[in-house]
Amino acid sequence: MTSKSSIFEFPAPILKQDHGMRYHFMPIPDDIARSLMESGTRRVILSVNGVEENRAIHTSSETPFFFVIGLPILRRMGIKLGDMVLAKVYSDPEPDKIDVPQELHEAFSMDEGASVRFKNMTPGMQRSIVSYVTSVKRPDSRVKRAMDIAYKMSSYTLHGDQPQQN
Repeated sequence: MTSKSSIFEFPAPILKQDHGMRYHFMPIPDDIARSLMESGTRRVILSVNGVEENRAIHTSSETPFFFVIGLPILRRMGIKLGDMVLAKVYSDPEPDKIDVPQELHEAFSMDEGASVRFKNMTPGMQRSIVSYVTSVKRPDSRVKRAMDIAYKMSSYTLHGDQPQQN
């Protein structure tokens, strides 16, 4: 694994995907991305303007290696579409760590089935659940989302769930 002592620094533009799923992204130089990937690193800490964010290295046919950077992250970093930034990247020392918000903890404390299912999910699925809950601003909306997702998890009615076989 690449350590924090192996910090890669590079200039990069902030771009936007114009078709399909539209998102802001930052291309990663091929040599840096390959070095990280060859060391087994897919999740990194990306630092721009002193703001650190956990990110995953993505690939596509159009952009070999890139980071997806949502609007809230762009705002925290103080950057926008078209900016050229100096990025610093190093391997995430805890790639599977998920910061579960209080609202979700409380929902899981009331629904043991949802809690057990969450613990058995992949880190990627856990991140998706957490992102869904935390992506709204109002506290009451976060509580509602946490309760809704906990119910769907314990009743196996999440999108893509298969009916349970007895």
